[in-house]
Amino acid sequence: MTERRFVLVDFRYTSDPLGHVRFYEAGNSYDMPRALAHAAVKRELAAVEQPVGWTPPGILRPPEVLTESELVEAEAELKALQRHAFEIVDPQSSRPSLTRETIGGTNVGRKNL
Repeated sequence: MTERRFVLVDFRYTSDPLGHVRFYEAGNSYDMPRALAHAAVKRELAAVEQPVGWTPPGILRPPEVLTESELVEAEAELKALQRHAFEIVDPQSSRPSLTRETIGGTNVGRKNL
């Protein structure tokens, strides 16, 4: 699955085990794999759309490099977010009900006179 992102700053990354380098040029929008898009946005190399008032970086600025470890970390974060989004949370089952049976038969909340 891919996500379209606007590139704010030139950057590159090695796309596969064969060592192919993929270059993303500032000022253009690209379809990127989700983990790459997440890592690029996290490092402020890309955005969902072109920000208002955005100006391209200087010509002398060297391209940033996204590492394989950053992509692995981004993919793990996305998987954790997806797992969390699909969990069904039942507030009734997450906390035990306070009955006499569960608290040992005492009168909770009442003063013993």
